[in-house]
Amino acid sequence: MTATTSLKLPDALKMTIAKVAAFEGKTAHALMVDTLQAAMDDALLRQQFYASGEASYQDTLRSNAVFSSADVKAYVMARIAGSSPGRPQTQALDATKPMATVHD
Repeated sequence: MTATTSLKLPDALKMTIAKVAAFEGKTAHALMVDTLQAAMDDALLRQQFYASGEASYQDTLRSNAVFSSADVKAYVMARIAGSSPGRPQTQALDATKPMATVHD
């Protein structure tokens, strides 16, 4: 089902839409619909990304288990080198300490 929506666009934007639509072989209407759909798809993906990150964060707080970045890096580097290292061990999250970063 479709619904009619009215937009008041600045003249400069209308001209830009007309130029881009002509270049792409579309009507201005088709270009605007495609552009709005792409923007909404991006917005939904961003919302899912944030929700997934928040869920992971909450899971970390519930489990109180994290991996040392140095242990993870050593594990990945060993795998890249062809070794079969043991998985890094989890450790308790210490919320009083800032997260450390590994620099090389």
